[in-house]
Amino acid sequence: MKVDRIQDEQLRTSLKAAHASLRAGDHRDVVQRAGDAYIELLRRKPELLEGDGPMPRMRIFMFPRLCAHLELQDGKPVAVAFDRETIGFPEACTYYEFAVDNLVRDGL
Repeated sequence: MKVDRIQDEQLRTSLKAAHASLRAGDHRDVVQRAGDAYIELLRRKPELLEGDGPMPRMRIFMFPRLCAHLELQDGKPVAVAFDRETIGFPEACTYYEFAVDNLVRDGL
């Protein structure tokens, strides 16, 4: 599984739990864990949000906005905020894949 390529044990464990939640139908937990993992990536690698040009802002705008969004404080993401209660399987998959792909690509 691609999640096994996440280097950080805590984040890997959390996203494996998200995968289990996906299979169990707990889609809200999937989105919460995926969002928290992405926030942690940006916290640990602040250089991803630094610099001029569009790329630092794109890191925040790239986060899927299907049923949740990132809450910002001083221009940095601090929490996942849900826009609605019901979250479908395809939406949960999108958040999960987004988090796993970014953590693997950016070396966490």
